[in-house]
Amino acid sequence: MTYDLFSRKNPTFRTPVRWSCTSESVTCRRCHHEWDDGDPAYRFACPDCNATPANPCQRSAGGNERVCPGRDRVAQAAKLLGPCEGLSWDGRHDKPLPLRASRTDPAWQLVRTGSPATRVFSDRYPV
Repeated sequence: MTYDLFSRKNPTFRTPVRWSCTSESVTCRRCHHEWDDGDPAYRFACPDCNATPANPCQRSAGGNERVCPGRDRVAQAAKLLGPCEGLSWDGRHDKPLPLRASRTDPAWQLVRTGSPATRVFSDRYPV
């Protein structure tokens, strides 16, 4: 019996998503600076992906737990963010949103991430 790899349909994978709040406290992984009221970059609309203020970035490839570089530049121009004192080639802070597998607060929003979602989570909350 021969097995034909192309005779079967490829499985469809769901986009990995998590829940997060943009006003939740974040800490830079490089310099350990903390923002109690959330990432200051979320106060502005994103010029790169057109996300509105207070909403996570909307890149279709995922990785939206971090803001786009343009949003950080806008926050730096408004003097809400300074350059990162840690080891950073571009001076940007590495401040990912805290992500949760389930929604426990109505203010939390869906974030398309780059990490794979668990099967239980994907089946429970289809996108």
